[in-house]
Amino acid sequence: MQPSHILIWNEFNTELKKFICQKVKNGDHCNDILQDVYLKMFINMGKVEKAQNIRAYLYQVANNAVTDYYRRVCKVVSYEEEPVSDREGEVTAINNEYRLADCLRPMIESLPQIYREALILTELEGLTQKQFAEKMGISLSGAKSRVQRAREKLKEEIINCCEYEFDKYGNIVACCKNSAPGKKYC
Repeated sequence: MQPSHILIWNEFNTELKKFICQKVKNGDHCNDILQDVYLKMFINMGKVEKAQNIRAYLYQVANNAVTDYYRRVCKVVSYEEEPVSDREGEVTAINNEYRLADCLRPMIESLPQIYREALILTELEGLTQKQFAEKMGISLSGAKSRVQRAREKLKEEIINCCEYEFDKYGNIVACCKNSAPGKKYC
């Protein structure tokens, strides 16, 4: 009989790969992320086996791995540099992500202070919500609520401010061409 991690991996690896590749359009990066998910599953096999819904647990691990990937990409490539690549679409996507990020910072700064702090500390400076709660002297559930409300307020600002242009895959390729009247950051 095969070990449980191999049985679980054989059952879910194909659908996890599809899930990851839909979020990351580069096949090599997709495979790297899938390998990271397998490694995390293997290391945390006790948690995986105890999970009430193994599929949901693995999808959460995969989603977190994709998020980590994009965080690494943002730190590695400076948006002031023009990246060199044979894949022009990949370069365009990276450049457009940075243009969108340039739009977001002033929007975050326009939020009320408690929401601005929540987003800056958790999303930009990388604190966990638990660390954020400790730093602010509030409960964990209060911190989670504050971060969630901050995200909603930012979403409202984005929707009210910007017009978006999408590529054929649904990715944002242009943002904030026509700003809403009275908005200083669009």
